Amino acid sequence: MSATTTPRVQQLRLREHQVFLILSIVIGIVAGLAAVLFTVAIAQTTHRLFGLAPSRARLLAVPPLVSVVTGIMLAKFFPDVRGSGVPQTEAAYHLSNGVIRWRVPFGKFLTGVLCIGSGHSMGREGPSVQIGAGIASGVGQWLGLSPKRTRDLIPVGAAGALAAAFNTPVAAVLFALEEIIGDMNATLIGSAVVASVASVIVERSILGNEPLFHVPAYHLVHPAELVAYAALGIVGGLVSLIFCKSLLWLRGVFLRLPPRTKMLQPAIGGVVIGAVLVVSPAIMGVGYDYVDQALNGGLLLKTMAVLCALKLAATVVSYASGNAGGIFAPSLYIGAMAGGAVGLLVRTFAPFPTAEPGAYALVGMGTLFAGIIRAPMTSVFMIFEITQDYEILVPLMVANMLSYMISRRFQPLPVYHALLQQDGIHLPTPSTQAASNSRTAGHVMQSAAMLLSPDLTIEQAWKMVAAESARRYLVGADHHVIGTVDFEDLDAARARGDGERSLWTVVDHDFVHAHPDQPIDVVVDRLAQSEGILPVVSRADAHQLEGVVTLDGLLGNATHRSSREAQPAAPRQ
Repeated sequence: MSATTTPRVQQLRLREHQVFLILSIVIGIVAGLAAVLFTVAIAQTTHRLFGLAPSRARLLAVPPLVSVVTGIMLAKFFPDVRGSGVPQTEAAYHLSNGVIRWRVPFGKFLTGVLCIGSGHSMGREGPSVQIGAGIASGVGQWLGLSPKRTRDLIPVGAAGALAAAFNTPVAAVLFALEEIIGDMNATLIGSAVVASVASVIVERSILGNEPLFHVPAYHLVHPAELVAYAALGIVGGLVSLIFCKSLLWLRGVFLRLPPRTKMLQPAIGGVVIGAVLVVSPAIMGVGYDYVDQALNGGLLLKTMAVLCALKLAATVVSYASGNAGGIFAPSLYIGAMAGGAVGLLVRTFAPFPTAEPGAYALVGMGTLFAGIIRAPMTSVFMIFEITQDYEILVPLMVANMLSYMISRRFQPLPVYHALLQQDGIHLPTPSTQAASNSRTAGHVMQSAAMLLSPDLTIEQAWKMVAAESARRYLVGADHHVIGTVDFEDLDAARARGDGERSLWTVVDHDFVHAHPDQPIDVVVDRLAQSEGILPVVSRADAHQLEGVVTLDGLLGNATHRSSREAQPAAPRQ
């Protein structure tokens, strides 16, 4: 029986792989077409809204007026397409079995064209990733593929769309592996390569084989220049930190605003962007024309320094206020300006011969990308694909390494993951995932015995827990936890005469928690930090309570398991 079954199973598996390969080609073609159309639509929208020589009044008025429209669209119809789209794509791959609703790629296309085309300082590559991934997921669902196969299509569509958007097929594949999947050894590399190549063929057949940037041949003029490139790496790491910290801080400010303001938040960003455009229209949209000038030594030191600062600030405002667009292109723009400025300083003061400032602008692009996006391998191959020159790789790797290390040291969580955490979504990481045969938080958690309603007063909450022996309690309702409160804080508030104040005023919203798939050693470590009660929450929503872990429950579970394992096995009949 097995002799006839095994070849049949192998034949079915081979056929499945062939079908998936064909599907990868189709998705690459469709994603490439979508990315090309997205690029053309943004350019046409910018031209229609601003013309060839926009007046100051138009520069000031267009961003906020269009943002009023997109704000309504984002709040009412497309709430899942704010920002870059890369974090949402990662969440769909890791937490939702690759399910992306059909309206997401459509909404991302429409709002992305309007936001970027109306002058917001954002990029098209991140939105292209979400559009491509959404198309791939929709095809998988329409064909009735298994959840695993639908999930596998996500990085395939993402790689295809990014390859067409940036004309770098190898870097697109690496980005899908390094950022979306988080595994450079993923088995999907073949399908991602096929989709990426198919997409680039489509893009070049429509837009031509013209490179995105016109870069002269650069090389290392003197060995001592590596010191200058190392300095550029340090500068890039610091600028990356400023960008990430500023973005997360300002976005946190917008998220804390009352929910009723969500519709108007993009317009707030539009007002700021309009004011910045009056000062410098060069930070408008993607801005690759000015990157090209920096790469060819066409900008002055003061100009590049000013554009670097303005682009950073404008991108932070555009993204944090909830507009639809990415940070991929702005990171390259900021890097080119910072690198070019460093290159001019080096050329002026270095006691040894140096390369043109454009070489430093080119390395600066990769350096900022490695520091902000945290995809160093993608950064190296992206710059190589732009230049087709091996000689720039050594300076690039030196600068990238330093920028990446500085950024990671002072901002441990990558920016895309940090953005998701601000939305209550926690992606799994290798350090906090359990092996398939290990016990996890899900095995030892119990139902929450008590949730204090946030509508209680401090006095009412104190009376409810006064007879209990625990030190810390969960606050929330209907399996939705908003934070924790310490009994000593309740007691101190009563002593101050604040018993009639809302319990909300003493809640700790930044509470220690675990996820159901995390191993016991992580659970024990976090239980020690949580003062006796550890909420176990969903990865897709950090406020969705799955259960709790307590010391008594953990010890009781371990005792029960030990006694069960110690029982002799039943005699076999």
